[in-house]
Amino acid sequence: MPLTVAEKEHWKNQISKRIDKKIEKLTASDANFFDRIKRDAHDRAVASLGLAELDAEGEAVERQRAELSEREQRVNRQKLARVRGVPAESLDTYAVIRGETEIQNAIMRRQTVHEDELLRESDLGRQVIALRAEKESLLDSIWLAASSAEIKVFWSKVTDLLGDEQTALQRDALAIPPVKE
Repeated sequence: MPLTVAEKEHWKNQISKRIDKKIEKLTASDANFFDRIKRDAHDRAVASLGLAELDAEGEAVERQRAELSEREQRVNRQKLARVRGVPAESLDTYAVIRGETEIQNAIMRRQTVHEDELLRESDLGRQVIALRAEKESLLDSIWLAASSAEIKVFWSKVTDLLGDEQTALQRDALAIPPVKE
């Protein structure tokens, strides 16, 4: 009587298991046998394709990349230490990885200060600063333009007390006749 598909599959699986066990027994004395075969086959494939020289160059590039990565980590550790005002040796690797954002934030804050300094050094920059100040104070200027005399007097006293400088629009708003109640 012929075997069914299920029976054929059963016998195939059983025989495959026995073959796998025999292979395991044969290679048990050489634990790295298959790893060595795989590595050697790779080396032969690279050589037979004429890629040995390029493969060696690629490996050299990978070593350089690893060295650069280590160097970059040292530099980032020093940056974070400088930003925090602590010795670089006191920072662990995890702190340095997390500290990248902290370093970028410190740079952005300091950059803002220097941008303002640079803007103040030119006529165009001073005009930009004045317009930004007007924009920031726009709501106050609108309220001042539509306020009573008492509010306008009080506003002037507050700015004098604080030593603030009024924007051009605020000065113009204070010059508008007060709203009558």
